[in-house]
Order: sequence, then C-alpha cells, then structure tokens
Amino acid sequence: MRTRAVQVLCPRELRDDHWIAWANLQAIAPHFDSAFYAPDLAWLVSTVRDDVEVAVMSDAGEPVGFFPFLRSPAGMARPVAGRLTEFQGPITRPGLEWDLADLIERLQLQAWYFDHLPPAQLGYVAHRWSTIDSPYADLTRGFEAYDAELRQRGQTIAQVRRKERKLAREVGPVRFEMHTLDQRAFDFLLTWKSDQYERTHRLQIFNYPWTVRLLDAVRCHRSDRFRGVLSALYAGDELAAVHLGIRTSQVLHVWFPTYTRRLEQYSTGLILLLHLAERAAADGIRRMDFGTGDERYKQQFKSGDIPLLVGGVDFRMGCASVRRGWHSVNQWVRRSPYREYLEIPINATRRYRQRLAFR
Repeated sequence: MRTRAVQVLCPRELRDDHWIAWANLQAIAPHFDSAFYAPDLAWLVSTVRDDVEVAVMSDAGEPVGFFPFLRSPAGMARPVAGRLTEFQGPITRPGLEWDLADLIERLQLQAWYFDHLPPAQLGYVAHRWSTIDSPYADLTRGFEAYDAELRQRGQTIAQVRRKERKLAREVGPVRFEMHTLDQRAFDFLLTWKSDQYERTHRLQIFNYPWTVRLLDAVRCHRSDRFRGVLSALYAGDELAAVHLGIRTSQVLHVWFPTYTRRLEQYSTGLILLLHLAERAAADGIRRMDFGTGDERYKQQFKSGDIPLLVGGVDFRMGCASVRRGWHSVNQWVRRSPYREYLEIPINATRRYRQRLAFR
C-alpha cells in the first residue's frame, strides 16, 4: 500500500512539527525504544556529514513515517550513522501498511540492505533473508533480580566481584562514574579502542574524522529522548575502563566499551559493565542493549535476545542474488564445526570489505 506522499529532506529542512511527530512515533512503539531511532541521532550525524537525508512519509498531510539514511554516490541507502548504527530502519506509525521496495524506488535509490531491523513492521516481510540475535539485559525488576538471574544461570558474576576486590587491594579504591565530561576519559576511549581494532584486525574507524566528531557530539548531547553516557571506572587515580553509550529514558545501548590492557587481568571491562547495569537500573533503565555480535561478555551478561531481520532490496540486475548468496555462505560458516578454518579467507578480506561499507 502506497503512502500518499514521500518527501526527501535534509535534517535542517525539517520543520518543528516534523521533529515532534518523529519523536511521538518513536515513543508510542516499544520496538522503537532505542536511541538509534531518536531524531536527535540523525541531527547529530548531519552536523558532521553532508549526505544525511530523511524521507518523510505522509498520509493526508500527516507525517506517518520517517526514514533517515545516507545516500551513497552509487545511489545506495545506508544507515544514518553508517556502520555505527546498531538498530536501523524507518520509524512508522503502528499498523501502517507499506512496502519497502516501493519506498526505495520512490526515493530514487538503487538498493538498501539491512541487518538490524525490528520484525514488527510488515513492510519488510517480503525482503527478509534471515534473522540474527541482539542480546540484552532485562532490568525491569531492578538490578538485584538481574544479578540473581545471572548467578542462577551460573555466570561468573562472583568471580567478577572477587576481581573487583582484588583490584581495590592491589591498585586502589574502585570508583565508578555513570557520566563524566572528563576529556581525558574520552581520549583514552579512542586510544584503547583503536588498539583493540588493530589487535583484532578490524577497520580503524577513528581514522575517519567524522566518527570522532560524532562521538564527541554524542557524549555532550542530552535531551529527554536521547543522551550520550560516558561512563568511567577508576582504580585509585587510574582510569581502568571506559564506555560510551546512548540512552532513551528507559533503554541504554552499550556502544563503545573498552579498558586498559595494563589492568586486564582484573577484568575491568566486566567490572564496569556490572556497575553500569546497577546504576542504570537505579536511574530507571529497564533494558540494556548489547547489539549484535558474538563477544563473550554479551553472552555472559544477557537475559535474552531481540530478533532482528537481515535482508535487502536491490534493483540492479543480479546484485541481490549475489548478496543473499554471500550471506547464506557466511551463516553456514558460522554454524560449521570447522568455522575456525573456514573463516580464514573471510577474515583476510575483512578490512577491505569494512572499508567499502564504511565511508
């Protein structure tokens, strides 16, 4: 079903009533309760990039959907914050009937591939390939209930607490700040995360100046529906771990966690996450999202998984079949008992493929 109008605007061209309507649409649908869907993020990205566009879907003159995206020179749509975007897709009125292929065509785009879409919207059904899991921590009953849940499942929470006490004895008193404006903490986050990317053969995303400017803007931005949270864990006077996340009033997304390798034997990253969950629950956070990925800490700290859709629309001849075939092979490799060996050629080209996707 076609909406009656689709208008493409730059964020600076959106009127006040557009921003209000966008925020209202996000607020009334639980599956949009993530800072990645907040209009604030699109605005912040537009301050550091000049290729942000917003498709405004209207019915009888009333905005019923917003689709923020980046338009590539080749006419492909990408998530509004590029590969930094953990959740993505149009923010639409509940129950709205629409088709993704029709929307992409009307935006004069060649293709859009997605891998972090909520399954609640009907517009994606015909274009999905598979689902992936996004782990989360359930804080609805408070931190004590969450902590008890992890212990009951046999997770190593007691061991993390023992390492915290050892850190305090051997290095200095442990102190946690939920949100700090300390420039040094932000600088250490960039340094430690870059070192991690180098060690794990991943793309050095901070070599792209817009990413650093965006994270700097995010950490200082605060509104009722979106705010950056730069958390820091100290042992004595030494910064031991730091994390930059984004939150709504009830959902916190774990985005950029990192720690100093000098103290890694104390599991300072896990200590920070425990303190983060405890303080978040006290601040009214009901869910802590970890994003997709097979990092060990996500499995240790999760309460469950949010299913997300993978798929795409591509009007270029044969391209969709190739991409879908590659996705199927990649999923098969991940399930294979020989994954360690089969991933060697995939990992060898990882940085090149990430560089193509990260502009």
